[in-house]
This record gives sequence, structure tokens and C-alpha cells, in this order.
Amino acid sequence: MHRLGPGACRTNAALRPNRHARASRRSQPGHARAARRADSCSTPTNVAPPPASSPAATPSTNAPDTTPSPVAVSIIADSSLKKVLQELAQNWADSLDNSPQVPITLTNAATMRSKIESGSDWDLVISADLQDVKDLTDKGLLVPDGQRTLARNTLEIYGRRALIKDDELDWFDLVGTEWKKVALGNPDLVASGRVAKHALDKHSLINDDTKDVFVYAPTDARAVSAVEEEKADAVFAYKSDLTGLNLHGFDIFPLTSDEAPPIFYTAAVLRSAKNAAQAQAFILFCTGDSARPIWAKYGFETN
Repeated sequence: MHRLGPGACRTNAALRPNRHARASRRSQPGHARAARRADSCSTPTNVAPPPASSPAATPSTNAPDTTPSPVAVSIIADSSLKKVLQELAQNWADSLDNSPQVPITLTNAATMRSKIESGSDWDLVISADLQDVKDLTDKGLLVPDGQRTLARNTLEIYGRRALIKDDELDWFDLVGTEWKKVALGNPDLVASGRVAKHALDKHSLINDDTKDVFVYAPTDARAVSAVEEEKADAVFAYKSDLTGLNLHGFDIFPLTSDEAPPIFYTAAVLRSAKNAAQAQAFILFCTGDSARPIWAKYGFETN
């Protein structure tokens, strides 16, 4: 068994205020900046204080507002949602008057579940494993009301074309023969890996004869990197991760729904959420008409 990397990949991203707020701060005149520098220094001892009757100085109206943007909703989500979720969150934040921050933690299914079970400060979870959502709801960690399916994905195989063209050959005929190495997400960590294992089990392909064929990766992105770096001849990957990928000599080998059931991304508010109302509002945004083109842009399907 081969494994890529030491463990699950996790990324933290926080969306900053929109460009209009940043532009406003950049446009402040020089005297306002100088005033701020002077305010940060102690008063010289040789300068007499103003008379008691002197009116208090009026704060400069040119000083920028340094109050940080509020955090509207914090999210932990499956790493396969990285690009689409960042765009959805930015669009939602820009639509609000206070341009809030939307911190996003991206990780694999197993790490997500472990962190939620051990206690967390997130408001919203978006999981690619429906069973995990059910289990966490049963444990009282997720609020059952308001849970929604945001989008769905499908698993495909992206592999080298057979050297000898034969219409009778299917993908499972190539595993271990022409495909000496096949990459997939680690089923113990990654939701897509669990679906890939289901497909392999349907054809009894995980056995002692093939144990050295499979290259297990901690994330979907690392699995795809295996074929890009020529460390594997094929990869089980989400349709969304294969969008725009065009390697010479490779083709997409579709899987039937019986081999690989669709993956549904489910959003749920955490019982411990500090911003439950905003989390629910973000769920509604992600299922609205304005979000559908964004999902489609990255290869996801919606109702």
C-alpha cells in the first residue's frame, strides 16, 4: 500500500472586506496618517498642557475606520469544495452591507468528523459524507432543522487509454494490467475514497494480488496530483476535480451509479453555533438561483 503525504490536508481561509472598503482606506490623505503616528507617541515633557478651559480636540473625520469586519459565519467543509465555496462565500459577503468575514476551514471527511466530535467553534458544516451528517445529528452535534443538500458530485476514473483498442475492455479490466498504479483518496479519510472502494469491491479488485496497485492519498487534490506527476496511471476523482484537466493519452472512464453512487454535499448548522441565523442564511444563499451558475462553473450539479 502506498500513501501520499503524512496526513489530511487542511487549509484555513478568511475572506477580507470587499474592494470598496479597501480602496477607501488607501485613499486617506497623508495628514491623517501623520496624525495617527503622533497619537501613538507620548506627550513631550517640555510642552505645556493646554488650559483647562480649552475645548477638546475634535477627532479627524478623515481617520479610517479600523474596526475589523465582523465574522458572519465560520465554516468547516470538505476540501473538494475549495474553489466553489470561496467564490460563494465572497459573493455572499459582498452582498451584505457590513462586508463580513467568512472564515473557511477545508479538510477531509475523517478529520472534519473528529474535530466536530471533539468540540468546535464553527457555525456551519458542509460534508460530502451523508452518513457522517446523520451520525453527528444523532449525537446531537448538528441541528436537524434546516439541513439542506447544496449540490452533488460524481466519481469518475481518469486513466491512460488502453494500448490495444478493444471495445470489450472496461475500466476494471485495466486495473493491475495496463494500469500498474491507480490513485484514490484514502477510504479511511476521504469521502471519495469510500465511494472508490465501493466500486472496486463491486468487481472484487481489492485483494492480495492488487494490494500494491493502489496509491492512497489524504485528499482528493493529492490523488489527482499522482497522475499529473506520472506517479499513477489512473485516478478515481470527482468530476469537479477533473474539470479543465487534459493529460495526453488519458480518457475519462465513467462509473455507473451502481458502482459509484452520487456524492451529496449536505450543509448543517452546528448545535454550538454562535451565528446560527447567519449560517442558515448562507445555506439559503447557496441553494438560491444566483448560486447555481457558480456551482456549475466548477463542475457541480444542482437541482
